[in-house]
Amino acid sequence: MNIDEKESLIFWNMNIDEKERNYTRGAIEWLEKAQAHLQKVEMKANQFRVNGYSEIERKKLNLINSTYKILELLENYKNKAIYFEQQRVINQV
Repeated sequence: MNIDEKESLIFWNMNIDEKERNYTRGAIEWLEKAQAHLQKVEMKANQFRVNGYSEIERKKLNLINSTYKILELLENYKNKAIYFEQQRVINQV
């Protein structure tokens, strides 16, 4: 192998090394961007999950409260019906 061939081989190897470094840098940058995007997506998913649970709890409390109010109304109607029935019986006597 003569000097020109050796020189050509050295430059060729240097060129490949530079390309490999560029590919490696590009891959690392892409990986860092992908990791950052994944973190953002995970944060949004957690936020949706927390908000979803909060919404479920809020609806559950609303349902409990409305059921309690309905039960109070039914209790009042029952008591009024008993009172009127007692008054009817008293008036018959």
